[in-house]
Amino acid sequence: MKLNWQLMGLLGLSLGSLVTAGTITAQAKTTIKAKLTTSAVTYQAANKTATFTGKTSNGKVKHIVVTYGKTKHTTTTVKKQQFKVSKAFTGYRNFKLYGTTAKGKRITKVQTITSARYATQKPLVTRTDRSGVTGSLMVTAQVPAASVATVYKNGRFLTKQYNETTTAFFGLTDITATKYKLTVTAKKADRKASPAVTVPVVKPGLIMETNYYY
Repeated sequence: MKLNWQLMGLLGLSLGSLVTAGTITAQAKTTIKAKLTTSAVTYQAANKTATFTGKTSNGKVKHIVVTYGKTKHTTTTVKKQQFKVSKAFTGYRNFKLYGTTAKGKRITKVQTITSARYATQKPLVTRTDRSGVTGSLMVTAQVPAASVATVYKNGRFLTKQYNETTTAFFGLTDITATKYKLTVTAKKADRKASPAVTVPVVKPGLIMETNYYY
């Protein structure tokens, strides 16, 4: 019995070595021969699509592949070392882009595009004032300049405004519930709206101020 266990151990070691060697060989086949540069990322709200525009360092790259989470990848053809590719998506996950040969072999590094490139920065609610007349609520938020800030009540549109500066003021009425549910989003042109930010609940007669440090 002891000899059998030793034999199995040796076989396991040999198989493990073969698997490891095979993995190393497979990884070695990916040779970086070109560079991928994404110069612009825009978002089209009408069809919930992100568009990537860029170039490659040489003519060896024939296709650009775009992946997003577990969704089906999108491929486009490179023309004169230039590319433009669009992909519909939901959420705020990262995109992955890379270049391949005509036969589909990757020859560039995988480039990661985070939500900071295609989505608007989230608002920061800095002041919630419920000290005025009954039912009134003043909300102050820091938002990106040249953006539209929108307030939702219980998930439904309540009001919105365009802000040239980085400060948005909302004078809301009919906020009578003790525990209201208000959220704020911001959206810049050619970018996806930010994730919703919750407005803090304040009791009637009180003011809440929040300072953010970076």
